[in-house]
Amino acid sequence: MSFPPHGVVITAAGTSTRFNDSTSSQTKKEFLLLDDRSVLYHSALPFFSIPNLEFVVVTYGEGLREETEVALDNLLFASPIPVQLVEGGPTRQESVLNGLEALEHFAPNIMYALIHDGARPWVSEATIISTLAMATVFGGAAPILPIHDAVKTIDHEGRIVGHEDRNGKVTIQTPQIFRFPDILEAHRKAATIDRIYMDDTEIFTDFGGFVGTTMGNSENRKITVAEDFPLHKEKS
Repeated sequence: MSFPPHGVVITAAGTSTRFNDSTSSQTKKEFLLLDDRSVLYHSALPFFSIPNLEFVVVTYGEGLREETEVALDNLLFASPIPVQLVEGGPTRQESVLNGLEALEHFAPNIMYALIHDGARPWVSEATIISTLAMATVFGGAAPILPIHDAVKTIDHEGRIVGHEDRNGKVTIQTPQIFRFPDILEAHRKAATIDRIYMDDTEIFTDFGGFVGTTMGNSENRKITVAEDFPLHKEKS
């Protein structure tokens, strides 16, 4: 395929609350070491191999700029692709908007923005490329996985109160890729309403965009709780 000029936003501004609740620690999951490099490093690395990448933005939490620089290692200082660190906001939505605003400032001529979780260190180049190809067709795209287990609804006491039809339902991964600056405009509009979005595809479709899908990879999982991290499993 012909690779359009694009920029990447890697989100790493979260507080790792669920991860820390499962470990009784105050460790930021993106800074953990995985094969002698940080989770954040592995999450960002595959994007640097995609042709026509023009700019990378990495969001960081308040007071964590230096730790984020260390986690990125030589991707920050030795890569020919410029990397900009941007402080995130209280929510993922605000952090992504900050990252997109930085892309507009530093790389205004890109055609697509790729948004990826800094806690997904097993993303492959193949997943990135297939998702980018689909985004050129629909304007937006994301990798998905089918749901094989039965899906239930439970109440606040944990009782099953509903039995859902899983047909047509999927789980979604990142990178989520969108035409730029359409995704920036959608995020700006979303910021003006009284609603917190958890997912960029929802923002894009709510404000007129279309999102295609590609088959994701089960290895492209997000580290959310301690059990998602390989070293934790070995110590269990």
